[in-house]
This record gives sequence, C-alpha cells and structure tokens, in this order.
Amino acid sequence: MNHDSSKRNRRAVKTAVIYARFSCSKQREASIEDQVRVCHEWCQRNGYAIVAEYSDHAMSGRTDERPDFQRMISNAGESDIVLVYMMDRFSRNEYDAPIYKRELERHGVRLVSALEAIPDSPEGVIYEKLLEGLAACESMKTSVRTKRGMKGNALKCMHNGVKVFGYSFGHDGRYVVNEQEAPLVRECFEHRLNGDSINSIAANLASRGVKTYTGRPCSGTMVCAMLHNEKYIGTYRWGDVEIPNGMPCIVDKETFLSVQGVKGRKVRANESWGTFPLSGKAVCAGCGHNLVGVSGRNHAEVKYEYYRCKNCKLVRPVRADWLESEIASHLREVLSDRKESLRVATLVAKSEKAGEIERRKSRANELLDEAQTGLSNILKAVEAGILAPGTKERIAELEAQRDRAELDLRMIKEERTFSEEDFADFLQCGRSLNDAALLKAFVWQVLVSDEEVTVTLNYENKKGEPEILSLVRPDSVWLPGQGSNLRHAD
Repeated sequence: MNHDSSKRNRRAVKTAVIYARFSCSKQREASIEDQVRVCHEWCQRNGYAIVAEYSDHAMSGRTDERPDFQRMISNAGESDIVLVYMMDRFSRNEYDAPIYKRELERHGVRLVSALEAIPDSPEGVIYEKLLEGLAACESMKTSVRTKRGMKGNALKCMHNGVKVFGYSFGHDGRYVVNEQEAPLVRECFEHRLNGDSINSIAANLASRGVKTYTGRPCSGTMVCAMLHNEKYIGTYRWGDVEIPNGMPCIVDKETFLSVQGVKGRKVRANESWGTFPLSGKAVCAGCGHNLVGVSGRNHAEVKYEYYRCKNCKLVRPVRADWLESEIASHLREVLSDRKESLRVATLVAKSEKAGEIERRKSRANELLDEAQTGLSNILKAVEAGILAPGTKERIAELEAQRDRAELDLRMIKEERTFSEEDFADFLQCGRSLNDAALLKAFVWQVLVSDEEVTVTLNYENKKGEPEILSLVRPDSVWLPGQGSNLRHAD
C-alpha cells in the first residue's frame, strides 16, 4: 500500500478537491462561481469534505498549460476524488484527458463529475470514454466555427486581432499605415540593403526606444520577422488566405525582394570592407583553390580590394572592381536583348518547377503520416494503461510536426504562378538588380588565370551547353602596399 492510500485510510471523512474552468471563447458557459456552487452542493449531498479548490479563468480545455490545473495534478493524493462540474471542464483534449486521469489514478484519486452520473461498472468506463470523446468533438466544432468566422473576416482583409509593426487597426477592421512606425520599417529595409546585420539594426531601434508588442526592447527576432513579412508589400495573409494588394504597402516590391538575399557585412575600426560577391565562385586556374577577397589600406591610406589565391603564387591577384564590373557589364549586354531575357526567364521558371514542388509535397505528406501514426499509437498505449516517461513531450513534438506538415501542404497548394514576362522586365529594368545581385544570380564559376578569365554562367545557351564568357585580363594589377596600379612584371 502506498503512502497516499494509507493517509486516506486514516481519514474518517471522504475528501474532495474541486476543479473549475471557464473558457472565454464560449459565450454560454457556466461561470466559475456556478461550477463551484454546484460542486459544493454535490459534496454536501454525498458526504465529502472539500480540502482545496482550483480554478483557471479564461483558459481553453484543449491545452494542459493551465496553472491551477497543473497545481492540482502535482498535489494529487491530498483527496479521494477530484470533482468537476462536467467532464469537459477537466480537459477537451483527446490525449490530455487519459494521461492526466492515469496520473490521478496512480495516486489513488478518482475523477468525478457533479452533473454526469457515471456508474462504477464496466459500462461506466464506456460512458466516460464517450463523454471524453464528446468533449473533444465539441471543442473541435467550436474551433471550426471560430476559424470559419475569422476566415470570413480574412476574406475581407480584416486584421483578426493580428498586430503588425507599422500598421494600426482601422475603424472598418482593416489595416491602416501607422505614420509613426512605418518610417522605422522602411529604415530597417534600407539598412539591410546596405548590408547591415540584423542584430545591429535591432540594437539601433532598441536604443531609440522601439519595443515589441509584449513591451520588450526590439530584438533580432523582431527585425528578422519584419524583413520577411509580405504584408509590407501589400500581401494580406491569414491562415490559408492570401490576397495581393489586400492592405496598404509600406515597402516597394523590388526593395523587399532585394532584401531577401542580403547578407550582413562586418564593419571594423571605421573601415568599410568589401562584400566580394564572387567569393566561393572565383577559382585559381593554377591550383584549383578558391580565391579569397582581400580588403585593406596601404601606408598611403589608399584602399585596395582584390581576389587572390592563398594556396599558390602561380596566378597574380586580380582587381575586384575590374573583375566584378566586367562580368556584370557583359551580363547586362546579354540581357538587354528582350528575346534573350525572356529565354533566361523561361529557363529559371523550368528550374524552379522541375520536380521541386513534388519533392516538397512528398516530404510533407511523409511527415504528416508519421505524426498522425505516432499520435494514434500513443493514445492507444495510454488507454491501455501504459504511460511511458516523456509521453507528454513526445505528443507535443508530434503535434508540432503534424501542424508544420499541414502548413507546408497548404503553402505548396497556394504557391503563385511564376510570370516569365514580369521576370524578364525585372532582368532588364529592375532598379534593385545591381552588379552584386547580377553576379550572385547568374555566375556559377569564375576561372582566373594570368591571361584570361573564363566565366561559366548557371544557365544554358541555345545549344543546350553552359553559357561561357571569356574576358582578357589587363596587364596592370593593383598590388597591395604600392598605392597605385603597376604593370605586372613577367
């Protein structure tokens, strides 16, 4: 006999604790006071002494993250029964109910409903399971009704209570630009386009008193979410609803798209260091190693930037400004032809679609099936009286995996069609398509020798072969420490 059972045997009077819960999402539901009153009356009729009362206000029964509920579970053993107004007050979650009932039973405590007479017989087990199922079903139906109403609002581009920095809620329930916050949003995008790190942008805003909606100083997480939020270019999103131009823009589309590919750069001791967009792509023809970007100032305070091989001295360094601008100029000349820019756009579209969506869909379905099977197996084990350590944590992991897989499937289903004409326009006229962006998008490899530079692009020519550019190197090179361009000495 365990310690909890011996304590109860010494008690002359049967004891009970009362648990009450009120969910603010329900408009016609017994209040905490009504639940407690009915439970008190039940205890008086049945001869139970009340040793404690626990209650959670405005807490959903679909979650176990309820402070008083957890206190009651941790204190299990202080009474003979846990009394609830109705079984759905204890839990509305199909997994939580059997787990926590099993925990109470482990301490010799029964769960009792004041309004639902559950017989202490084999048939009572069936009736209790039915009540648990009905509670879970009703909770799901309530969730569906709530979501249906919110989706109706979303189709009208209403905010549904979702706060977004830079916007306020209008009288019609839609988003309106907040003229105090919107300039800060634009400032974040400008800083990011200049290569500033997310943390430095956040630190700057925090120093000026910008806070999250929870009252904390602006953080890197807030800035990162801001820089990837399509609401700023007018795309309204809520759940599976996506409406282009559904809300006012704060940032233009070109700026937003450009920022998505920006990486922060380091700034040291008042020195502006080069970004070197060909790093990892420029290769030494002498030894095959990658060239590294070098930036600094010589004794005459003249800045120099170049690519060089640290592994060998077979190939002389090449000036970064010459190499990058020459390749970018050739690319712009190629793309100035409308037919060629459309051909490139078509190749990009095929590359984006070629099997990638199907692979993502297959993986999402695989993860979804795995999560659903795992949850089903855990529920069967709990109902059979098997409660392994870490069960609750595993359920949380599987539910998160299931939700993520379902979200991925919705996103795949709703992906927008790639516009080849629009992309060709961007290649020819996009203001944000600077030299660095061109090099990043189109260059696959740059093979550097002393005499020439061979550039392999990441798309094919009309013959189906890799597009190649050949550049003749100039005789001069900017040597570090010299402060001027000198002729290469053979």
